[in-house]
Amino acid sequence: MQGAEPAVPVLDQRVLSELQTLGTDVVAEILDLFVRDVPNRLSALRLALDDRSPDAVLREAHGLKGSALGIGAMRLAHLCAAIERDARDGQLDRAAAGSARLEEEFAKARRALRELRYQGQD
Repeated sequence: MQGAEPAVPVLDQRVLSELQTLGTDVVAEILDLFVRDVPNRLSALRLALDDRSPDAVLREAHGLKGSALGIGAMRLAHLCAAIERDARDGQLDRAAAGSARLEEEFAKARRALRELRYQGQD
């Protein structure tokens, strides 16, 4: 499985700029929801991997990828896309190995979002 490319930003500023058109309060709500929701999605993905269910892995990775793309968490989205491909190809061991990096990438995205929020308060 291919991982997130180092050249890929943790957060895509273009996506964040587009989100800003919705207004500060709406963006804060979207980002807070993402931060609260991802741990549940990661748990569901781990369960799907433990159950060795390619369809469930595909579904969970796809949902997490969509959430990540929606807020511009590009590295997280790239990892999820790779897990989706692995699940589609029946490569659940490879998908599981790739999923081990999701927690780390989510932590990076969460930190970057927190920093972004503090910058907005200046």
